[in-house]
Amino acid sequence: MSTKPKKSDPLDRAKIEIICLGRTLMPDSETFERTIGTIILFGVWAAIVLGPMFTGADPARYEIVIGTTAIAFTVLGKMWDFEVKRALNAVTLTDGGKSKEDTEDD
Repeated sequence: MSTKPKKSDPLDRAKIEIICLGRTLMPDSETFERTIGTIILFGVWAAIVLGPMFTGADPARYEIVIGTTAIAFTVLGKMWDFEVKRALNAVTLTDGGKSKEDTEDD
């Protein structure tokens, strides 16, 4: 779907931005459920953790904040396949170019 933007029409620009946001969040039909789940989970997390900052309410206890954050980001990581092992495998560690035998002799 291609549209030619009208440079002076802010509504047309907003329409194009919404189309781009939709393509970013849901690049194919298989991610629709994950995207909806992510939005709901993030909304609940934001209401519990960030909500009291914008209202006059007392903040939630730190156990609830830490627990909710840990659960939310663990679930999101599993849903979108973001795992620490996978990220760490991409990081290469070097020891200054020395072989294992050279370091054992020292």
